[in-house]
Amino acid sequence: MIVEDDQDNLEALSLLLAERYDVFGYESPIEALKAVETVRPDLLVLDIRTAPIDGVDCLKLIREIPGYLEVPAVAFTGYGHDVECQGFLAAGFQAVVVKPVFDPQEMIAVIEGVLASRAAAYERIATYPPASAQPAVAQLDLEMTMPASSARGFGKEDGPAAARRSDESADEDAG
Repeated sequence: MIVEDDQDNLEALSLLLAERYDVFGYESPIEALKAVETVRPDLLVLDIRTAPIDGVDCLKLIREIPGYLEVPAVAFTGYGHDVECQGFLAAGFQAVVVKPVFDPQEMIAVIEGVLASRAAAYERIATYPPASAQPAVAQLDLEMTMPASSARGFGKEDGPAAARRSDESADEDAG
């Protein structure tokens, strides 16, 4: 799920990420909040400067919805100073992508990294459950920041990207 109030950025991110993920894009965080339980996103890409609420508050509201505490999120922002990026990570984002994104592969790399960290955290919990179970989000790599520009994306396990991953896995197993 992407929330980006700049229509051009939203379209560019959607096109870029739709090649790999099922993408649901919204220009308004309010629209995204209304749709989140229907869409059931695996990842959030939230523009920080949106109205009437910003990306940080949008993330807080989504995380308050039962079942959405652990959905990973990428802050998508023009604010790229270290102190600002650290603030976004402290606010619960797993990664920060700084606009403008000049190389689309940077955005994909960030998303792939966040999704891989999430999968690894769930695998660790399933294999070695801690004595006091911590949310998987707390175990993600919170230092993942990368300068980039506009993009958007969301992955679903039953979408075309999952089918490609299954095909690739089958090719690897056969080879």
